[in-house]
Amino acid sequence: MPSLRNQAFVLLLQLIRRKRIYASAKHLNASIREVRRKGAAPPHKSMAKRLNVISQLYEGRLVHTIGPRHGEAKRQVLYLHGGAYVRPITRFHWNLIENLALTTGLTFTVPEYPLAPESTCEHTLGFVLRLYEELTRHHPLSHLTVMGDSAGGGLALATALARRDRGQTLPHRLVLITPWVDVDSQHPQLETAARRDPMLAIDGARHAGRLYAGSLGTQHPWVSPLHADLHDLPPTTLLAGTRDLCHLDTLTLVHRARQHGSAIDLRLVPDMIHVWPLLPTPEGKQARRELAELLNQPCSSGSTVTPVHSPTRR
Repeated sequence: MPSLRNQAFVLLLQLIRRKRIYASAKHLNASIREVRRKGAAPPHKSMAKRLNVISQLYEGRLVHTIGPRHGEAKRQVLYLHGGAYVRPITRFHWNLIENLALTTGLTFTVPEYPLAPESTCEHTLGFVLRLYEELTRHHPLSHLTVMGDSAGGGLALATALARRDRGQTLPHRLVLITPWVDVDSQHPQLETAARRDPMLAIDGARHAGRLYAGSLGTQHPWVSPLHADLHDLPPTTLLAGTRDLCHLDTLTLVHRARQHGSAIDLRLVPDMIHVWPLLPTPEGKQARRELAELLNQPCSSGSTVTPVHSPTRR
């Protein structure tokens, strides 16, 4: 059973009608206009007291590097934030990144990548791939993890797929938090899942996916990695919650990837909502602790058994 704090957070989402953002194309467009006025959340000012925080422009976009105050981290993480490809990074993302940087001692590179509708998948993915190449000039590929949540998880997976298809070396590991892997999902149980999800709704999410897809179309594997050939992925860990609209397609993706021989570790948690590892709940804290342990582990090859974790009881 979810903790009381988790239940309270879900109730808060319902009271503020959080999923209204994704209720329709009209609501999503209004949300995009609002967040463009507000802009992206910057790294917390307090972060610089405990971590080395550098913000620089790359191709005209801010890229933030968060790492240890002293010494150099042996491993690097390229973190791609969520937001349905249309919304910028938030304070919840920075909370997660700060926590993981402190507990792992790793360096996190966090780009404010181009968003739709001003950008589409081809341009956004191209930006991330070029930034990836820039990182590899300074750090060994064997020490680079690509990590993301929601749309950022889909973008992280698309980054690995694009490099694989070009015959380029893959990252050390992929870590995908409740990834969005099919922007135009037609899963037969989607309507039922949507009724249980306090954060996401179908129509607005599909509209965001179309804005991002551009001329590629929503079934292109860079847009919706569920439709990709999923062979030869790097070792991959996916976190999914059963109260998340995205988890149905995640389960399908895991099944297909394993059929193609890719090493996939699925961590499926009952009753958890979208991006719960970013949230201020006991379950979020537990997930962050598990993510920190994962990021410091060496990768192993071969298939993995699917562990199903129950939330911490409070």
